[in-house]
Amino acid sequence: MADRNPPEDDLSNLRRRVAKARGEADSTSRPPDSAASLALRFGGEFGAAVIVGALLGYGIGYLLHGESWGLLIGVGFGFAAGVVNVVRTARAYNEANPPDPNAPKLPDDDDD
Repeated sequence: MADRNPPEDDLSNLRRRVAKARGEADSTSRPPDSAASLALRFGGEFGAAVIVGALLGYGIGYLLHGESWGLLIGVGFGFAAGVVNVVRTARAYNEANPPDPNAPKLPDDDDD
């Protein structure tokens, strides 16, 4: 009885066999995100970066008695960090979900 596989191994083995019988590949990829979830992610990452930058700038300004210069510089750095985060997220999304090269082209105003 000591040579039996634990239940987790049996379950993963069963899942692998069912996937093979269905003809499914071993993929862990998720379906592409919807436009709304992507927009919320962009906005959330940008907003969080600006807020964190502003709070850090305010704290540094408070400690150094720099009036509002710390806050101003912190908001600037937070804005820059937010833009970098949004660009990084958009690039990762485009690499994971490349556009279909066979998709019809949208008419351009200059093509008339």
